[in-house]
Amino acid sequence: MLLALLLAAAAPAPPDADHWYLIVARDGATIGHSRQHVVLRPDGRELIEEREIKLQEEGDPVATIAEQDVVRQDAQGRTVALSHYSQSGQSWTRTEARIEDGRAEVVRQTNGDRRTMTVALPAGVRFDGGSGLIAHWDPARPARLEFDDFNLDAMAVEHVVIAPAPLDAADPPGGSSLLRMRYSGGTLRALSRLRLDRDGHVTEIVQPMYGTSTTIRPTDREIALRPYPPYHAVPAAMIRSPFRVSDAAGRGHIRYLFSFNDGLAFAIPQTAEQRVTAEGEHAIVDICAACGPGLPTDPAYLADALRPTAWLQSDRPELREIAAPVAALRISEARKMALLLDRARPYLATLDFAGHYSALETLRRRAGDCTEAAVLLAALGRAAGIPTRVVNGVVYSRPRYHGVSNAFLPHSWTLAYVDGAWRSFDLALDAFDATHVALSIGDGDARSIQAAGQLAGLLHWDGMSEVRPRPGSGAEAQPASRTGAAGTAGAEPPG
Repeated sequence: MLLALLLAAAAPAPPDADHWYLIVARDGATIGHSRQHVVLRPDGRELIEEREIKLQEEGDPVATIAEQDVVRQDAQGRTVALSHYSQSGQSWTRTEARIEDGRAEVVRQTNGDRRTMTVALPAGVRFDGGSGLIAHWDPARPARLEFDDFNLDAMAVEHVVIAPAPLDAADPPGGSSLLRMRYSGGTLRALSRLRLDRDGHVTEIVQPMYGTSTTIRPTDREIALRPYPPYHAVPAAMIRSPFRVSDAAGRGHIRYLFSFNDGLAFAIPQTAEQRVTAEGEHAIVDICAACGPGLPTDPAYLADALRPTAWLQSDRPELREIAAPVAALRISEARKMALLLDRARPYLATLDFAGHYSALETLRRRAGDCTEAAVLLAALGRAAGIPTRVVNGVVYSRPRYHGVSNAFLPHSWTLAYVDGAWRSFDLALDAFDATHVALSIGDGDARSIQAAGQLAGLLHWDGMSEVRPRPGSGAEAQPASRTGAAGTAGAEPPG
């Protein structure tokens, strides 16, 4: 709960007071609002946070997403339960965790599915994202904080690092900034900047996103509830490409050169089509049909890529019924994935950008965007006995899309282990090309998808070029210079 950081580290206020917050984009547009309050009970207290976000994309109706988070503590201040509820239209999700005896018993329910799991909790694990530590932060004596934190959205324990950040122009006069980084398995999954005033109170929280950012800041009830137009998230999450990428270049080999904003480097994943090498403070990313080393192929990793999850319910009869006829065919696994892609397409007849839904929910809603497409195809692959993962990153769009053309935008697709190798399949765009830049790999979970958006916001695009074979040699030519190198990929002027 990000707002817990603001509440715990804010200026003192009555414990039963309502705290209101505004959620805004980088350009100042309002995305939504939030209310947080504490309910005192005879056996403890509940910290309750309620949010409302309004979105609308071109030609679509307004989508209102309502969420509620509750943290229940006993009389000694120990967290004993957490819950999260989200609703958009007729679709809803409820996740609850009961904390006892060093474990979290988690139940996740949707309109048509129920999943339970047990998460082991290490000693000293926190449940507040570090808000209790931030409340006692001494700006005059900054120190790096590290701890384990249970994330209900991820249904997992993450490692959190909070460290002083370089000052920037937006910091309050005399104030400072902190960076809060969340890691899973050593991989950066989330990042936020906490701005503190001279007294150490958190004044706002900023999360980088691809093409924009979101800022949470305190306000009053009147401003929070003031009417505002719905936010257009898709065009805001695009970055214009400096060069047009031709179809031929997309089918070939493109090399990207990235640096990292504010020096916040992270490990860019490697796939069968994506190779990443380091060059000083830069990351060189090569993407082509056979550029990368691929994901692990050991039995344990492949078995994990086959298991059903809360997002990929490959054990459910509805998904198995679709996959079974394909699984029974005596054809290559790559061909099976192509057939599953065809069988999945009718379930995405309606384009819908609001929220993120599991494979089973997508089947029933018959709507979604690239994230639902990737999740559905991955679940069908697992139901057919093919190990899969969901990849999240960005992709190039040359035609006009939601008012923007010649741009890179967030995207998700599916990786499948077929015929002895990992290979990408893209249900939403029909084909994979060299403009698919992978930034996170997961099981279709919302955390991995959100992570890609945040990590993309940390990248600085220094160059891109098409790598072509030398005439008559079959060897790769060296790419053009870093500045404007993408001109070889597009062979056309910027537009």
